[in-house]
This record gives sequence, C-alpha cells and structure tokens, in this order.
Amino acid sequence: MRQHYYWKPVLFCFLLGFFLFLLGIFGLNRILIADCLFILGLAGVCFTVVDILLGAHLLAGWFRHKKKGESDEEYQASKIDPKKVGRLKDGPVRFSRFGKSSLSVGMVYIIFSVLLTL
Repeated sequence: MRQHYYWKPVLFCFLLGFFLFLLGIFGLNRILIADCLFILGLAGVCFTVVDILLGAHLLAGWFRHKKKGESDEEYQASKIDPKKVGRLKDGPVRFSRFGKSSLSVGMVYIIFSVLLTL
C-alpha cells in the first residue's frame, strides 16, 4: 500500500497543535497561542504553495537567441521544441508528500486558532 503522507511527523504536529489548543482553552494566554497557531498554519500553507510552484516547470521553454558566430544549422539543431514544452507545461499539477502534509497540518492549525479565538 502506498503512503500519501509522512504520517509520523504529521501525527506529531497534529498532537502538538491539539496540545497547544488545550493549553489555550484551560489557562494560558489564548490570544498568544491562537496567534502562534495561525502563523504556523499560514507557514504550512505557504510551504505547500512553494512546493507546487517548484514542480510547475515555470522556467521551461525560455526563448534562446542566436549567438554571435553561430550558423543557422547549429541554431536550428539547438532550438527548443515547442510541443515538448507545451506538454510539460500543460501537465497536471502535482503535489509531493511534503506539500500534502504541510497543507493538512497548516489547515488544522488555522482551524484550531479560529476555534480558540471564538
């Protein structure tokens, strides 16, 4: 069976967030703990966005100019195939396991922080 998450660190992060949530409910400064959970949740969502952008092939297919002294045959041989670049850029968006894990932990932390401030 294929695992989709790094389940041990994710479980640890969920338990840590739940522990902080309980600390906020039963005694410590609620606003401070809610703010920390919210910032950590936003960081998790930002890590997911960066992970998606790293796999998005944003730099594929940059135009290459003809160099000085390069013949037309050499330029045509080293030219980029637009169909190959199009297939690469039009491919599906892929999440890594790290991205899925950080998104789930980040969303849970944001939910905990909102519940804590209510």
